[in-house]
Amino acid sequence: MNSIKNNLDPTQPMSSLIGLGIGLTPSGDDWLCGFSMIFFLPGHPGEKYRPFLIDALASGKPKTTLLSAITLGHHLQHRYREHVGEFIPALLSNNRQAIKSAIQKIKEIGSSSGCDMLCGIADACALTAEIGEHYVRQDSD
Repeated sequence: MNSIKNNLDPTQPMSSLIGLGIGLTPSGDDWLCGFSMIFFLPGHPGEKYRPFLIDALASGKPKTTLLSAITLGHHLQHRYREHVGEFIPALLSNNRQAIKSAIQKIKEIGSSSGCDMLCGIADACALTAEIGEHYVRQDSD
């Protein structure tokens, strides 16, 4: 996040997250999945950093599990499992009930994968506000 805030190449920091943690989908990969869902949306100012994560995944694949690499690759193509995919339209439409429902469903993914993904989503939203995304409503409650 610091690399992006300072307009630096984030490939190495992203690469260092790949494979970080234990399980079928390590926590670092899950965080990157959540982060990419928000930060690489078409039209988002962070979308320009998407190629850096593609490069990081290509070089970091040997450090992670096959399932995790495939999942992260799908997220980079904007393809998500149903429960995860429900979150984005809910967020963009500011449908609070649908957002809460989607968050609950994401939390139930794996032993900690959903929570790790939600941390990535939250960090991407915070970074979005910092880099000046014009769709962010800072006066929302």
